[in-house]
Amino acid sequence: MTSDTLLLQLLEDMPTAALLVTLERRILYANPAAEKLLQQTDSELCDKILPLQLTEDALLGNTGQLELPNGKQLPVRHFNVPTVWHGNTVRMVHLEDVSAVQGLQQQLSDLVNYDSLTGLPNRGLLEDRLKQAFSFGQRNKGVLAVVFFDLDGFKPINDTLGHELGDRLLKQVVERLRSYIRPSDTLARLGGDEFVLVLPDLSHIGDAAAVTERMLQSVAEPFELDSNELHISASAGIATTELYDEDPLQLIRQADMAMFEAKRRGRNQYQWFDQSLDTRTVKSLKIRNALQSGIEQKQFELHYQPQFDLHNNDLVGVESLVRWNHPTMGMISPAEFIQIAENTGEIVRLGRWILRRACKDFMQLKEQMPSKATVSVNISAIQLLRHEFVDEVAQALRESGLDARHLVLEMTESVLVEYPQLISEKLAKLNQLGVKLALDDFGTGYSSLSYLKDLPVSWVKIDRSFITELTHDSRDAAITEGIISMAHHLQLAVMAEGVETTAQRDYLRRSGCDAMQGFLMAKPMPKPQLDKFLSQYQASISTDEPSSEATVMIVDDEENVNKSLRRLLMRDGYHILTANSVNEAFDLLAQHNVGVVISDHRMPQMQGVEFLTHVRSMYPNTQRIVLTAYQDEEALARALNEGEVFRFLTKPWDDETIRQSVRAALKG
Repeated sequence: MTSDTLLLQLLEDMPTAALLVTLERRILYANPAAEKLLQQTDSELCDKILPLQLTEDALLGNTGQLELPNGKQLPVRHFNVPTVWHGNTVRMVHLEDVSAVQGLQQQLSDLVNYDSLTGLPNRGLLEDRLKQAFSFGQRNKGVLAVVFFDLDGFKPINDTLGHELGDRLLKQVVERLRSYIRPSDTLARLGGDEFVLVLPDLSHIGDAAAVTERMLQSVAEPFELDSNELHISASAGIATTELYDEDPLQLIRQADMAMFEAKRRGRNQYQWFDQSLDTRTVKSLKIRNALQSGIEQKQFELHYQPQFDLHNNDLVGVESLVRWNHPTMGMISPAEFIQIAENTGEIVRLGRWILRRACKDFMQLKEQMPSKATVSVNISAIQLLRHEFVDEVAQALRESGLDARHLVLEMTESVLVEYPQLISEKLAKLNQLGVKLALDDFGTGYSSLSYLKDLPVSWVKIDRSFITELTHDSRDAAITEGIISMAHHLQLAVMAEGVETTAQRDYLRRSGCDAMQGFLMAKPMPKPQLDKFLSQYQASISTDEPSSEATVMIVDDEENVNKSLRRLLMRDGYHILTANSVNEAFDLLAQHNVGVVISDHRMPQMQGVEFLTHVRSMYPNTQRIVLTAYQDEEALARALNEGEVFRFLTKPWDDETIRQSVRAALKG
């Protein structure tokens, strides 16, 4: 057998594609595997020029493209070795189809550089593109802008309607944003509902604002998904450079900071970055970036504020209040991080931890409390809207061993108004568990009588904003008394928040409020301190019987007037109170059942008639007398005619006239 015959037999039996070509790359022979790979017969391939560069050092292999009869390009790896065919030196070329390998490499590249959901560049590719744009700008001196977008209202939709629909909504958002960018721009997804746009080579910084404005308007248009009309918006921050004298990645951080400022100012808008952004925004951004690690590193702790029965001062429960003890920023108030946690979605993990921790802590403390005492836990709309929330509550109760009747979940009114049907179903399931429900900050949001009537709410909590000036402002007093009356008619208990003075407490007690919490009785405290407080606390309340004497209060900023009238009226056996200011008078009114108020008309803080108008509104059974040395006849006559005052007397006064006027006022 000749060497040519042996070589031919070897090539015929070879499972891989092989060709014999001249030194000029003219094909002399193609084995069956090559015919199959190239989709042509040996006779069709012979005398064709092989379009591959055959180099002397190709033993390790090179790559190239071969065109198939159907016009498609076939990527191959090839290597060649010299041999002899019919007495001539030729090259034996081995071919390997690498299209599958290249496809895998492309998939790997996409996985590394692109977001799997939207197909947008991810953070890594974004940073690379930004650096390229920065280098281009340094050479061409155009304006480079970075825009940071964050969707408003996406998380509740994602949690309520499901992640599958949320993903489809994100894709539609991306399609709208893409329609406004140039081929040279880069739109990237950082994760969640955050996007970054790189705008290189702009003529003017105003171009960035124009593009951003159009994008925000587009996102604010309704989305139609599965017969749902969904409404979201976006907040954006813009950072630009023309000097190119900074770290390119700093532009992303600056745009992020400006976006956060846009969120703080009301959302659905954009803000420019500048160095004057206040320290609050900078700190808020630090807080947002530290939230995730803070939860993982267990930097959060719970404090508890006791709650008391207003009728007997018995302890009725505690409210759990989260605190963040950051290693470098110190103790961070919930007012600074709760809203940020809701915006980022971290409230879900944080809220789950709070619920479980509060239940466990209360189990360890409840032996020192009355049998009906409860622990209150605040929950956000994002938590309540999640499908798993009711199961998470049940799990927290099981793990801790806490009976559901000892748990109160507090929510704000806005949650009930924004998602009435879904919330109604969730609250019904929680009620079936035996958990109590409370409306927090009542009166500050979207107050509606319908949900108070229809939903299984047990408590209404009056917001501290109505309590602060409760004894000094007839409007706050009217709102507070209205809430108490309405709640009681609906068989709901009422708790007042932020009670800090005895006057506030006494007014609430006389108004029929059921319970209170505030600095007057106890501040929020960590569990060890609460343990000590519970072991030492004994409920006490004054048992003194109210005086059978009629009480008269004299209000004048001149001390000698107060003393003179006090001596005069004590002859008739009255219990006399004196006040040198309107604020002091309001506090005394809250603490005593006053029958008659005698007030000077010219008081420093408030005219006497105005003061007595508030008294009439807050204490309608208290009679009111004005004492004045000034003849403001029109105002005084109007007050008398409209019933704001019982009568007015002049200074200097006649003793007998004063005594007779007080007697007449007390008789009604």
